[in-house]
Amino acid sequence: MARRLRYPPAPRALVFITCRAVQGRFLFRPGPALNDLVLGVLGRCQRNYELTLCAVTTLSSHFHILAVVEDAQQISGFMRDVKSKLAREVNRLTRWQGHVFERRYDMAVVTEEEGAQVERLAYILANGVKENLVERVRDWPGVQSGRALLDGEPMTGHWFERTREYAARNQGLPFESLRFATEETVVLSPIPCWAHLPRGAVILSLFKGPLRRPSGVLLPSAEGFPNESLTPNPAKFDIRAVRCLY
Repeated sequence: MARRLRYPPAPRALVFITCRAVQGRFLFRPGPALNDLVLGVLGRCQRNYELTLCAVTTLSSHFHILAVVEDAQQISGFMRDVKSKLAREVNRLTRWQGHVFERRYDMAVVTEEEGAQVERLAYILANGVKENLVERVRDWPGVQSGRALLDGEPMTGHWFERTREYAARNQGLPFESLRFATEETVVLSPIPCWAHLPRGAVILSLFKGPLRRPSGVLLPSAEGFPNESLTPNPAKFDIRAVRCLY
C-alpha cells in the first residue's frame, strides 16, 4: 500500500501532525516525569531546527502538533529527532520494551483560510475536554498549550544527556538526577492568520464557556485519565470563540 505524501506545498505552511503510540497503549500517560521529558524533547528539537510551533497537546496514547514549516527537510528532521529521543525516554520511564510509535507520523497541510486554521487550533486545545475527561482546557494534567496561552505558564522541561550519565555511572561517579540535564523551553507563536494581531488578549469564550463538559457528565477519577474514549459524543464547541486568542 502506498504511503501518504507528507510534503508542504510552500514555505511557511501550517501543518497538523498526529503521532500515535503502538497498539493504542497509554505510554504517554500524563504525569510530572513524562511532561518534563516531552517538553524537554520538543524544546531542544524546536531550537535545533528553528521550527515555529503554534500548539501542542499530549494525550495518553498520542500527541498533536500544530506547526509552521519552511520545507520538508525541516519537519522531517524535527519529527525524526522527536520520535527517536522520546521513544528512548518513554521506554526508560515506563519500562516498556519494543516500539513506542505505531507507524510514521501523520501530517496534513492546513489551508490559509482563517476558519480552517482556527478549527485545527481549537481541536488541539479541546483535547481532554471534548472527551469529557476534564471540565476546562487548563485542567488537562498532561502537556498542552492551553495554560501557556491563557496564563502565560512557561512550557519548560529537561533534555537528558544519557551518554554522559552512562559514562559517569561506569566511572562510579555519584550524580544527581539533573546533573546532565539541560533546561529547554517550548516557544509558541500565533497561527499564520492571526500573526498580525496584537498578543495579550484574554481568552474568555473558549476557556470559560464552549469547552466545558456537558452538564450531567461525570468526570473520571485519577485512575481513569488514561482512557480517552469514555463517552461516544464529545462536547460541542464553537471555533469562532477562539478568535480572541491573540
